[in-house]
Amino acid sequence: MNIRTKLTLRFSIIVATILIVFSASIYYLSAEYRREEFYSRLESRAITTARLFVSVQEVDNKLLRIIDRNSIHAMFQEKVLVFNELNRVVYSSLDDFTVDYSDSLINEIRRREKVEYSANGNEFVGITYSAGERKFVVIASAYDRYGNSKLNNLAHVLWAGLFVGLLSTVLFGIVFSKLVLAPLARMNAEVSGISAGNLSRRIDEGNKQDEIAQLAINFNKMLERIESAFNIQRQFVSSASHELRTPLNAISSQLQLLLSQRRLSEEYEKALNSLLDDARALVNLTNGLLNLAQFNVDKQRDQFRPVRVDEVLFAAQQELGKSRSNYHFQIEYGTMPDEESQLQIKGDETLLKTAFLNLMDNACKFSEDHSVKITFIAKRSAIEISFEDKGIGIPEEDLKKIFMPFFRGGNARAHTQGHGIGLSLSHRIVQLHGGTIEIHSTVGQGSDFRVSFSTK
Repeated sequence: MNIRTKLTLRFSIIVATILIVFSASIYYLSAEYRREEFYSRLESRAITTARLFVSVQEVDNKLLRIIDRNSIHAMFQEKVLVFNELNRVVYSSLDDFTVDYSDSLINEIRRREKVEYSANGNEFVGITYSAGERKFVVIASAYDRYGNSKLNNLAHVLWAGLFVGLLSTVLFGIVFSKLVLAPLARMNAEVSGISAGNLSRRIDEGNKQDEIAQLAINFNKMLERIESAFNIQRQFVSSASHELRTPLNAISSQLQLLLSQRRLSEEYEKALNSLLDDARALVNLTNGLLNLAQFNVDKQRDQFRPVRVDEVLFAAQQELGKSRSNYHFQIEYGTMPDEESQLQIKGDETLLKTAFLNLMDNACKFSEDHSVKITFIAKRSAIEISFEDKGIGIPEEDLKKIFMPFFRGGNARAHTQGHGIGLSLSHRIVQLHGGTIEIHSTVGQGSDFRVSFSTK
């Protein structure tokens, strides 16, 4: 069952329930009103008859019957009986209709003083009437022809109204569900036309206010993320293919050159050393690609543990210093907190060390004296680390692309070899830890990479 059918069915059930309850309530209240009103008339008739029969000496049974027969207030199939203390009938209004009674009924009326009941379609009221020391019982009965006729007409009207209401509800429910689901149907048609080849398309966001518009807005945002991921993937594959092709072509060319003719052992040794350098470059590039691929999917943050940032920074400096003896590090500490907890963030120690190591290596690599100035500042709610070099700097047009995988500025390519992976990897690690990296650079004077982490 589709949503349109479900919506129509539920809408119809709700409205039908309301109509049924409303109609039943009207009928019940009308029936109660008719009953109370008719019993009140019967009680008034019984009291009037008893008063004329008992209290007015000039009125005998014969005259009273004449009065009853010609009364303009007489009811259909009306019958009034008056009983004395011995439960004997002392007055009967008409002999056309019989009223079933018993001593137990009369005694019940004497005990309760008023009894209302119905039998064989007629309705009865039994009351007691006192005159001096005498206590009579009066039973009045009649059939409410007009009240029941009106009640039947009301029932017919309510049934007809209920049928028309239900039919209208179904028809309007179909139209209503169609109108309500029209934006979803339009959205579905637009979504079905989006594929991997046209991710730049967006669906209509409508009035940008209601729930369907919010769904469209969120879907467009998801498309933007998917499109960005596809573009990054395409760029990654293209750049990776290009970077891998260079060392592989170099290895292939040198092997072909070696096999073209016999050479001296010194020439073989020289060629093998060159091949070893190319193989090492290929290994480094492959490791970088694997790291980038790993961080395309964010590591689960619930696996993070408290880590002291200053200790991780010092460990990264020591590790890089062992592998690069010509690198120089100048570490300065600014404001330091009183509590050790303000030096901690939730994170992964290995990942943070990799990010710091890449930033220090990048600074030393482009500085003429292979040095980097590291400034560590711990504030009340944040930790800031600055990696400053006196290198070639970054052109302004390259600053927005510096963290893209495999991107290298024009002056960087001419200065030193590399693959453009380290800064991209560091940027992703910092972002994964909820931090930010800002760059301040001047061509010919150097660059300053400022990393900030929140400690809240």
